[in-house]
Amino acid sequence: MQKILIVSCKNLVSGSFDGGKKRILDIAKFLSKKNKIDVVCIAKNDFKKIIKLKFFNNINTFEINFFRRIVNIFVSIINLKPMQNGYFFSKEMLNFINTNENKYDAIIFHQTRSAQYMPKYYQGKKILEMTDLISLNYDQTIKEISIFNPLKYLYFLEKNLIKYYEKEILDLFDKIILISKKEVEEAKKNLSNKKISLIQNSTNQEKKLFKFKKSNYKILFVGNINYLPNKLACYDFCKNILPIINKKYPQIEFNIVGEINPLDKLYLSLKKNVRVHGPVKKLDNLIKKSICGISNLKTATGIQTKVFTYISFGLPCVASLKSCPENLVKGKEVLTYKNDKEILSKIYKLIENKKVSNTISNNSFKVLKNRFNFNKIYGNYLK
Repeated sequence: MQKILIVSCKNLVSGSFDGGKKRILDIAKFLSKKNKIDVVCIAKNDFKKIIKLKFFNNINTFEINFFRRIVNIFVSIINLKPMQNGYFFSKEMLNFINTNENKYDAIIFHQTRSAQYMPKYYQGKKILEMTDLISLNYDQTIKEISIFNPLKYLYFLEKNLIKYYEKEILDLFDKIILISKKEVEEAKKNLSNKKISLIQNSTNQEKKLFKFKKSNYKILFVGNINYLPNKLACYDFCKNILPIINKKYPQIEFNIVGEINPLDKLYLSLKKNVRVHGPVKKLDNLIKKSICGISNLKTATGIQTKVFTYISFGLPCVASLKSCPENLVKGKEVLTYKNDKEILSKIYKLIENKKVSNTISNNSFKVLKNRFNFNKIYGNYLK
């Protein structure tokens, strides 16, 4: 049995569960079967809201106030480091890791921004659970933002800072973990093959809840809506897709589930036939009345956890080509599309055609157990 520390800039112990958070928690849960897992993360020190996750041996949280975040962002820019590094930097958390590093046989750093917490003289196994190449994500996002939107220029600056930082930190680690073959190939341009491991996403299979019914009226979107690509996807669906669907099927609703800021929640809630639920612990009731889940992102790197969430309940999924997982068979296990006309066509098929709907549901539900086996995929971490 080894002692392993997980270092994350995400709040892993309270709040909603986005894709990146779910992945690292799944990894921790799996590793805890044969190891002792401690976690250090950024979160409010509100012990009433901290979830007791039994697979963690010890939980240590560090809070950063808003003023300190702003100061740290400017310091990061001056030092030519990503702005997000500054936003998620806690001196107290760094001191804690430096003080306790010798207690651990291995440290897993969750996502690129956590690499700033690497102890200078640590002698154990150093793993970067990079998940995605963020610079690629930002590249795509910039193209989707209007030239009149100030965010475009902030993203452009951040993309270049991240790209440089990614190259700078990779040599610090024994292993770099990515979840997409495409991004592994990109990373290999700067690293030897031995450094990089491909460990894909998975999820536990839930009870198959989807049933085709003519009375189903919900289209589901699950994700952190504070994440810009998810936000843009929801806005786009509400503006360009849902009104067309409602001309043919007036009863159909777009249901949004996940962390969302109050302004976006208010704006989207005012749209006709849009229901914004915020974070939801259980999706069961939503799944039972749903036609499909969508992953209509125009910007997507890695593998979209939302797709696995849908198919874990047997819910058919309609995904953009960019956000469709590499190992799912298009047209058989997930319906994919290239443009607005095609997404409408695929959704109409799932509304009208029981055979197509059940085929996608059954095929995708089976594949989760066979091809994306939870124990097999995360067992690679033990190696």
